[in-house]
Amino acid sequence: MKTRMPSTARLQRGASLFVVLILLLVMTLLGLAILRSTVMEERMSANLYDRSLSFQSAETALREAEERIQAAELSGTRLGFDCSVVGMICPSIPTNALTGAACSGGKYCWTTMPAGNQVLSTGMVPQYYIEYMGQYTNEDDLGLAGSANANQYGGSGGVPLQHFYRITARSHNPVGSDRSVVILQSNIVVK
Repeated sequence: MKTRMPSTARLQRGASLFVVLILLLVMTLLGLAILRSTVMEERMSANLYDRSLSFQSAETALREAEERIQAAELSGTRLGFDCSVVGMICPSIPTNALTGAACSGGKYCWTTMPAGNQVLSTGMVPQYYIEYMGQYTNEDDLGLAGSANANQYGGSGGVPLQHFYRITARSHNPVGSDRSVVILQSNIVVK
């Protein structure tokens, strides 16, 4: 005896296979999209971590330069390139901030910190550049920065002079490096 299949069963042959293949394709595309998103987030967090290390490295160089200036002032010497000379133009950011290498004693010469000051063994050796901006008084137009003796009692204890410095620090020498570079700048006054 032969059994006859109903006509609707003949029409449905392979339809479930087609639906499963479509669902498998959709799930694969969804998985690839999630994987791509995860890889992008991982790259973003790695870049943020690298930038954070670079920032710490540049800040280390900034603090080192400030300490060297304080020590030099206590010994009566001046550090850095002298921008106080009449006619000398010192741009606010050194022109070789992203290209210059370390050298000794001159305009745009970066000072490399000792190798022991690398940040978290990343190989980033911080560098800084010091500019001496000149010597100024602490007087202002309103006399607000003067001493109580001079303002109230007419005393004249002299006008104290202050030395102004500008420090530019960077996380490392950017030439030949694919890591993020952070450049920080600080102005300090030494009395």
